[in-house]
Amino acid sequence: LYLSGYLSYPRTESTRYPASFDVSGTLRDQTQDSRWGRYVSDLLRAGPNVAKGGVDMGDHPPITPCRHARTGELSGDMARVYDLVTRHFIASVSHDAVWRS
Repeated sequence: LYLSGYLSYPRTESTRYPASFDVSGTLRDQTQDSRWGRYVSDLLRAGPNVAKGGVDMGDHPPITPCRHARTGELSGDMARVYDLVTRHFIASVSHDAVWRS
């Protein structure tokens, strides 16, 4: 997935995005996805919530999607890993959930 340009370098020691990382641009690439595109569009309107904590190792940000993969474009383990990384990225810049009863 990294060599095909779908995911960033798989750096797992970094847990914070550097100031130069384009969170909104990376999210915009996902707005066309049928699985999470509507949620991402709403998130962009509200403004992403980038955590202030974590560790930036300096050479690579945390693993993130680099381009949109249409449904069916990837298969098997590649599709599952892309889905996991993309959902994790979206969750990592989302606002905290609020439970209403």
